Amino acid sequence: MGVQVQQKQKSDIKKVAYTSLVETADFQELLKQKKAFILPMTVFFFGFYFLLPILAAYTKVLTHQAVGHIPWAWVYALLQFVLVWVCGFIYIKKSEKYDNLAANILAKHKEELDQ
Repeated sequence: MGVQVQQKQKSDIKKVAYTSLVETADFQELLKQKKAFILPMTVFFFGFYFLLPILAAYTKVLTHQAVGHIPWAWVYALLQFVLVWVCGFIYIKKSEKYDNLAANILAKHKEELDQ
């Protein structure tokens, strides 16, 4: 019974330490930077993605020939594949930066979290 009480106390202490960690200015700045990147990237991606069916259904813009006998609809659709790869690559590079910032924050507050 005493072991369970000690484990619960340690768990409660860690919860308090992590709760205080997420309230620090460093952590709040990390969240702010992530949101500043993720939100515009997501809005752009979904806007680009859903624009194809909207343009195809309600306009004649995509029916014109782009190159030879290839219509703009095909060019736009192929650009969506490119966009997925580019967005993925950008996200991976940015997430490495955020992972490093998070590791620095954890290292800075390591003593508080180890108690």
